[in-house]
Amino acid sequence: MFVLQSAVTPAGALDLTGEAARVRRRLQRSAMDVLERGGYEELIPPTLEYQDTFLRAGGPGVAERLVRFPDRDGRILALRYDFTASLARVAATTYAGATGPLRLSYSGNVYRQDPERGGRIGVMLQVGAELLGIADLAADVEIMRLTIALLRAAGVQDFQVNVGHVGVLAPGLAALPETERAEVRRWIDRKDRGNLCRALAGRGGDAATLIVLPFVIGRRDALAGALGSAPPAAAGGLERLLALDAALEADERAHVVYDLGEVRGLDYYTGIHFEAFIAGAGRAAGAGGRYDDLMARFGRPMPAVGLSLDLDTIAEVPR
Repeated sequence: MFVLQSAVTPAGALDLTGEAARVRRRLQRSAMDVLERGGYEELIPPTLEYQDTFLRAGGPGVAERLVRFPDRDGRILALRYDFTASLARVAATTYAGATGPLRLSYSGNVYRQDPERGGRIGVMLQVGAELLGIADLAADVEIMRLTIALLRAAGVQDFQVNVGHVGVLAPGLAALPETERAEVRRWIDRKDRGNLCRALAGRGGDAATLIVLPFVIGRRDALAGALGSAPPAAAGGLERLLALDAALEADERAHVVYDLGEVRGLDYYTGIHFEAFIAGAGRAAGAGGRYDDLMARFGRPMPAVGLSLDLDTIAEVPR
């Protein structure tokens, strides 16, 4: 059958109609209701930004994932890669005179190229929140509770939030020569104990703890046990996770599992970091954490912690 080229959508782009569209709108409304009740002010940033905004937030490695094109003046624009960079820019400009913490929320599409799939463009519907200006445990707890509340508002019952802290593995990685860190992180990410042990053969001190700590997965008891084998420099991260656990209610704690071997995002996050998983979904339905270095890149140093949920993933899970 002959199909007009004008009737074909780009790879990775979808027409959402009928129930698929209704489900996503319901998810957006329920999420934004939760965020509004929590005191988070909605921000609608432009779909287009100068690419420098996203590169400043995410580093040069983001460049190959941006959907970019020049404007009439020759400057390079990019479709929205994520919301966090835009919110950081606005917090440093529009809210430059604001005092006290900022609670900002958002919902909309993000656009990313996948270089491993021939540059195929992915379009994802997200909702999320950023809490800026509070460095203490209370902000981490608020974001964790907010993540759980948003998943419940979406009608999800069977879900799990895997939580780690960058400070746990940082001493061990820092003890390695820089040329070896990428390989060790790769084995940790794959949970490949055999290759990890071979890569760390003969290592002592903080580096040797990388053979044990990345495989600690569990609840409060697992964290308490890890304190005995962790280097002194990692104790602060473990204690922060233990304090987070103690601050949660029992029904919230039931959805939280601690995974000390999560290394993705270690170059971005500065404290707690997490991913949310839903039964029946083949990929993470959300992520977040603390990134206290981000705002300084936009000229306004301040602590920050946030979350984002992938509403497309949540919408596709059978109810």
